[in-house]
This record gives sequence, C-alpha cells and structure tokens, in this order.
Amino acid sequence: MQEELTYEQAMDQLEALASKMERNEIGIDEMAKELQKAQTLMKFCKERLYESEKNCNSLLQMDENS
Repeated sequence: MQEELTYEQAMDQLEALASKMERNEIGIDEMAKELQKAQTLMKFCKERLYESEKNCNSLLQMDENS
C-alpha cells in the first residue's frame, strides 16, 4: 500500500466499499478496480493481524519464561 494505513482505517475502507456494493453504487466498469483495492486491503489486514498475533505470542512466552 502506498499510504501508511492503520488496521482500523483499512477496515473502514473495506466496510465502505462493501456498503457501496450492497447499495449498487458501483458501476460494472468500476467493479474490477474496486475489487482489486478490496483484495489489497484484505491482504494488508491479514498481515497486520498476523504480526499482532506473533507479537502477542512472543510477549506471552517471555512472561512464561520470567
């Protein structure tokens, strides 16, 4: 992603996009572009969640070893 996003910002963008799709506010010509953007946002969110889980697990292991 070109801009620095937080997880929350990316989720907000995904929710807004889903709402537009549900209300049929996205034309067929725009759909492929928006789906590609959604895919990029979902990948970003998955990566952030994975990083957070990894960090939490590391902290828990450190706590157990103390």
